[in-house]
Amino acid sequence: MALVAAIVIMVIAANPRPVLFINGHVLTMDADFPVADALLVSGQTIVEVGQEADVRENLPKFTRVIDLQGQSVLPGFVDAHSHFPSAGLTQTGLDLTPPPAGNVSTLQHLQNRVLEAANSSSMGDWIIGFNYDDASLDIARHPTREELDEVAPENPVYLWHRSGHMGVANSLALEILGHEDTSTFIVNHSAHPGHSDHPDRTVSGRLTGLLQEGAAPPMSFLLRQVPPGRLFKALLAARDEYLVAGVTTAQNGFADFPSMRLLRWSQRLGLIPQRVVVWPAHDKLADRLVFEASPAGHASAGAALASALGWGGNTADFSISALKLVADGSPQGRTAWLSEPYLTAPAGIDGAEYRGHPAMPAADFKALVSSYHRAGFQLAMHGNGDAAIDLIIQAVAEAQAEFTRTDARHIVVHAQVVRAEQLEALAELDISVTFFPAHTYYWGDWYRSSILGEARARQISPLATADAKGIRYSLHSDAPVTPISPLDIMWSATTRTTLSGFELGPEYRISRERALRALTIDAAWQNHLDHDRGSLEPGKLADFIVLSGDPLIEPDVRDIRINQVWVGGKRRYPK
Repeated sequence: MALVAAIVIMVIAANPRPVLFINGHVLTMDADFPVADALLVSGQTIVEVGQEADVRENLPKFTRVIDLQGQSVLPGFVDAHSHFPSAGLTQTGLDLTPPPAGNVSTLQHLQNRVLEAANSSSMGDWIIGFNYDDASLDIARHPTREELDEVAPENPVYLWHRSGHMGVANSLALEILGHEDTSTFIVNHSAHPGHSDHPDRTVSGRLTGLLQEGAAPPMSFLLRQVPPGRLFKALLAARDEYLVAGVTTAQNGFADFPSMRLLRWSQRLGLIPQRVVVWPAHDKLADRLVFEASPAGHASAGAALASALGWGGNTADFSISALKLVADGSPQGRTAWLSEPYLTAPAGIDGAEYRGHPAMPAADFKALVSSYHRAGFQLAMHGNGDAAIDLIIQAVAEAQAEFTRTDARHIVVHAQVVRAEQLEALAELDISVTFFPAHTYYWGDWYRSSILGEARARQISPLATADAKGIRYSLHSDAPVTPISPLDIMWSATTRTTLSGFELGPEYRISRERALRALTIDAAWQNHLDHDRGSLEPGKLADFIVLSGDPLIEPDVRDIRINQVWVGGKRRYPK
């Protein structure tokens, strides 16, 4: 009898009953049939979407019926750009996130957190903190090495900035990382466009502790200082955070080989129920890619790389998409490359001339774009400042002139300070954008007062202009830079309200319908995945979410709860 029962269970598991969802408000993201009230799922696939009476006409036997009781149903959110599973890194060290997502808003509170960690650690153990933000601290600057030495003199300390582009170290950490006060330095940073690869110093030459861009320790080094048990806890925390937010396809937007293997094996072991997309970082791939004389085209290029890694090619669960290139830094750290000077410059720099800088020489960036483009790869190019976006436009235009490709679907990532005429040029080159609209909320006030000034701050993430220019775009959180919350992203894109309540460039708002498309079908399209996800249509994957309210009419979409998350026809949240 036990054997028979086991066989029955196996058969049921292999052939689950069809499920009919009724009495819901189904927002399909299918332009031809945008709203329905019934959804029929069989196995991992959507069978039918429509009106309940029509769907019931040919209902399969033994179909299970679930009454949604008026709840709304959406396609699962497709993460257009984040760093999964880095959102869980606060589980591995100190959580220094400022309000409203956290509570560290003063230097004293930050120092107290470091002191508590030092008191509970052995001498020499690394203390690593995540997500501090100088823009949110009461001192309106970065902590210094001396302020970290004061509370943890016998432990190396490194605090990772929320932007991911910099951090601060104490004296012991600077020594371990090989940075010395006596080493050669440049005081007049504005004369040296690559200054961020050097530690920050006072005019007298003493290291301040701030390490930006290339001078900052790589995340792989920091994670080697963390016990494996904490790393596993971080993975599970990120998984749960993305599930609760309704994200059914997660992304690692700057992946190295170890992280790709970690994610793939975590899926195979059943630890991660979400689908995963990775954007490999080009510098981690330089010695693994061989460019062919003729292009492979996107699908075979990504699949070929997956095969080379021993994964047998891309699947619905795990796919290698665009390769990630970096053209500049971040506005928060004043390392984004602008065409006009910053409103205020970093200490010790001539503010009248300082515009940030490119991440690499223009010729090197263009050569990389040309090589990857010719080899058939899709490119996701990080560009925050308008000067960096000029470089991206030039690089792609030259690459296309040398070797024309249709539907290359290259992407500009962030495009914070993009100009209207640049959006026209991007449209002409068929380059899409993934925007980061939550900048208006988290840093809009600071951009107005300290970084860009009123006029340029109003124009960051100009979504309405992108629509007017015919750009197809997605929206992202860049988690862990901001929380992985698509409904919060939607709120920012449709209100453009800052932390202080100021409406920053309201003329660039978009509608709720447009924002939802950018978080679902357009995000899927951007990664060549719109054939099987991003909308609720027959034949597509049964990846969808059930919400407590209608995001098109709810007074504040941030009040909506994600009640259920289904991936491949299985309910994954709540368990």
